[in-house]
Amino acid sequence: AALCSIRIIRKVPDLAENFLSPAASLLKEKHHGVLIAGVQLCTDLCKVSVEASNYLRKNCTEGLVRILRDVSNSPYAPEYDIAGITDPFLHIRLLRLMRMLGQGDSDTSEYINDILAQVASKTESNKNAGNAILYECVETIMGIQATSGLRVLAINILGRFLSNRDNNIRLSFRNILSNLSIIRCDIFLDLIIYSLKFSIH
Repeated sequence: AALCSIRIIRKVPDLAENFLSPAASLLKEKHHGVLIAGVQLCTDLCKVSVEASNYLRKNCTEGLVRILRDVSNSPYAPEYDIAGITDPFLHIRLLRLMRMLGQGDSDTSEYINDILAQVASKTESNKNAGNAILYECVETIMGIQATSGLRVLAINILGRFLSNRDNNIRLSFRNILSNLSIIRCDIFLDLIIYSLKFSIH
């Protein structure tokens, strides 16, 4: 039903307001498949409606933080485990939605700062699943009104990946760097030069 709803609002955005309450209720489910569909529905609602963004920001931010904290702290669950990380797909969908809700809103940004710091600090970067989560986490931190300390943490992660010898990882994180037009380039100058050295060899 959630996937059908996504297709409906993509084709007829004017119907978005009819799905706000059902979308919010899906975030109370326990099954990860339902949660992923619910989070994606909320994300699509935010894309087509400012009113939807305001509604979800007001009614769902606390629940989203709780879900991300639970999945981040979850013990080993074989049905959701990928390379030692519990459901990276749900991690990523939650981070993307949080980024949309936090953009341009200082209260929401402040509320999600702590969980972003936890995810950024706790996620292992020795597997692709962890790298994908860290990528979204850095993008989210840079996309909201994060604290200066949290931005420094994101920049440190960015620098670590830009100096990685894996070309795919380095290129992926350069995409973040290229989008940071609101931040002075000289902050990243050393990182850029360092990563380019590896590109030449």
